[in-house]
Amino acid sequence: MFRNYFLITFRNLLKNKVFSTVNILGLAIGMATCFFIFLYVHFELGYDRFNKNAADLYRVNISYSGSFSNLPPMATNHPAVGPALKADFPEVVDFARVAPPAFMGTNTVSYTNAAGGVTTFNEDRICMVDPSFLTLFTFPFILGNPANALKDDNSVVISNGIAKKYFGKEDPMGKTVSINRGTLLKITGVFADVPENSHIKLDILSSLGPRGRDNWGWPEFYNYVLLAPGTNPKEVEAKFPAFVNKHLGPIMKQLSFGCAFHLERVTDIHLGQGYLKEPEVTGSKREIYFLSIIGALILIVAWINYINLSTAKSIERAKEVGLRKVAGASRWQLISQFIVESAVVNLLAILLATLIVIGCFPFFSAFAGKNISGDFLSAGLLQQPKFWLILIALFAMSAFLVGAYPAFVLSHYRPASVLKGKFLQSGKGIILRKLLVSLQFLLSILLIAGTIIVYKQLFYMRNHALGYNKDRIVVIKAPADTDSLFESRIAAFQSEMLRTPSVGSVTVTADVPGKAIVDHNSVRKAADDKSHNFITYILGVNEKFATTYQIDILAGRNLMANDSANFTLGLDNARVMVNEQVVRALGFKNNEQAIHQRIVFSYGNGETNAEIIGVVKDYHQQSLKEGYDPILYIYPSRTSAWSIWKYLSIRTNTDNASQTIASAAALYKRIFPGSPFEFFFLNEFFNNQYRGDERFGRVFSLFTGLAIFVACLGLLGLSSFVSRLRIKEIGIRKVLGASVSSILILFCKDFVKLLLIVSVVAIPVSWFVSEQWLRNYAFHTGLEWYVFILPPVVLLLISLTTIIIESLKTALRNPVTAIRSE
Repeated sequence: MFRNYFLITFRNLLKNKVFSTVNILGLAIGMATCFFIFLYVHFELGYDRFNKNAADLYRVNISYSGSFSNLPPMATNHPAVGPALKADFPEVVDFARVAPPAFMGTNTVSYTNAAGGVTTFNEDRICMVDPSFLTLFTFPFILGNPANALKDDNSVVISNGIAKKYFGKEDPMGKTVSINRGTLLKITGVFADVPENSHIKLDILSSLGPRGRDNWGWPEFYNYVLLAPGTNPKEVEAKFPAFVNKHLGPIMKQLSFGCAFHLERVTDIHLGQGYLKEPEVTGSKREIYFLSIIGALILIVAWINYINLSTAKSIERAKEVGLRKVAGASRWQLISQFIVESAVVNLLAILLATLIVIGCFPFFSAFAGKNISGDFLSAGLLQQPKFWLILIALFAMSAFLVGAYPAFVLSHYRPASVLKGKFLQSGKGIILRKLLVSLQFLLSILLIAGTIIVYKQLFYMRNHALGYNKDRIVVIKAPADTDSLFESRIAAFQSEMLRTPSVGSVTVTADVPGKAIVDHNSVRKAADDKSHNFITYILGVNEKFATTYQIDILAGRNLMANDSANFTLGLDNARVMVNEQVVRALGFKNNEQAIHQRIVFSYGNGETNAEIIGVVKDYHQQSLKEGYDPILYIYPSRTSAWSIWKYLSIRTNTDNASQTIASAAALYKRIFPGSPFEFFFLNEFFNNQYRGDERFGRVFSLFTGLAIFVACLGLLGLSSFVSRLRIKEIGIRKVLGASVSSILILFCKDFVKLLLIVSVVAIPVSWFVSEQWLRNYAFHTGLEWYVFILPPVVLLLISLTTIIIESLKTALRNPVTAIRSE
């Protein structure tokens, strides 16, 4: 019997090649799309789960209130937190601290081989860590032992990629590298490259040693704690207020601020709320949930299409069912046959989906901007029984549940009615199919509107006025020199670069737009006490900063070299600039009132009494997701410049910067011999902040396009069903003189009505969802009327095209052929 079922199934598939292709293709695309979304979601949800201690490993974050409430919650904390937690809390098994790369500034690593050859690079992913970091986190060692690799302060461990970069095929163990041409470190271990789905990515780790263990005034370190298995983190957090008051109570009272500690599981960091000073840009849990829903809905839409196409085809198979029933076939035998047909179609769809996935794997990883395919293979999902059980369950659900409705409809036909041709006059099931297509319309409108909003916001962020000009600026990393000639060499580089015809201006700064400013501390009016302190960012600049970046000074004057003081020693009588945010926070009525006012701010080893001599217009230091930062500008003294200057920025006079870069490289190597020359374009660097948004936009638009394509197959099914149902009516209309265009209008009229009704529901829903999503951005695009009118119009054009293609065959058919019964 089953052999006959399979034989009939394949005969029907071959007999109706177009129908079979559309049916299988729709299911295959739906399945492949769902699988790709699953891969993307699995990758995002899989961050840091490779760590064996992931279930009990937490980061200790900090948030502020009171006079420091303008400072967002931070991922970093005081270096004394980890040791104190282990001492005070029995639930804390161990801790590890990490001094982040931004805290360390420019880092030059050099290796001199036996022949005297020197290999030198600037390294961004270099950190100082506690030795316990290597055992708390799971970074498998290729060489060495993680338990004791960093027990000595002069030891360092490196990734496999760094080992190949500096040593090629040589054994790196025991060799010595120089950090910033001063500190010599011995390589004691090589670990496997950190997986891409790790919230913290490191290549070189040196020992932190005892540094900062008793320091409660330096919140620049990541603090991780390992809790005992079974510990409830909420119970530990409940003890934090007393712990914070014990260690920070006096300073909080003196400065009139409050702070709270929070535990965040490492597996929650990537999709968490995103704290200040995160090691990398975090993802969005809301976007992951949304993509998961889209994946499920696309698969459901593909199943709906199968139902619509199968029931549309039922008219052609009605006589087959009637003859089978007359010949003695039971209803359950007919149902079994159609379920088998559904299973075969779904199996072919799965095979085609597998080929699509395999063929598109590398392209999808490149499209999504992450090594998702590599993660999928390395995670070993293909070897996990759970993965195959889900796949089999999905196949069974698709084959039985999706095939059940057409099977019951087809098997329900009454043989007498069918053989007399009365079935053709029946419109049963059309309401259900219209409801299913309405759901497809609704989803399609929401997805098209969502795509427009995402790209509109991306365009807004890329083209919105930032308060400075980021174009034509080449940024060079300053050398990691610490000698007394550093300042004079920087000055020489600037002056000689200005002689290059293509160079308009050169400046040196501590940070550049596109990243959070590293330094921040308290500031207040000189006449106020410490209870009036608030937090501001502190940026070291020179007199060419405003000119190079084309930033407006709204009141007062620019900083000059004679305005500097040794802020690291807390010397007084300095002069500074502030931006509009600081002016407002200090309570001045306007920018002019702030000029020549005295303030006190903390920096380095003490407080500095300074005079405000200029007010800078607010500009976007970071992405438009964030509001304007309060910034205080200082001009470092010659003796402290080496610890502050990190970037040299060059404004070019031409769009072709190749000649400028070549001149800068030659000059750099001459003035800073032995230092690697590394540069980037500011506009690209700043736009890197939007990589996550752009990645989501690409993935979202891809799946939107696929969802609409699959929905169009559903329209094809419904239009096919309706055209076959009304074939005699159309024949009679043509005999009576109806034109092809009037018949096409007749077919399209109902679909247009359906789309208009759905649009009434979809437009307010899409407006609400868009408005909620845009709230994630401090600065965002507007919701103009066309954003919500365009999706129904686009969908109408796509739908009409699809419907007309199918209906045209019926409208052009010979009316005699359509009217006759036999």
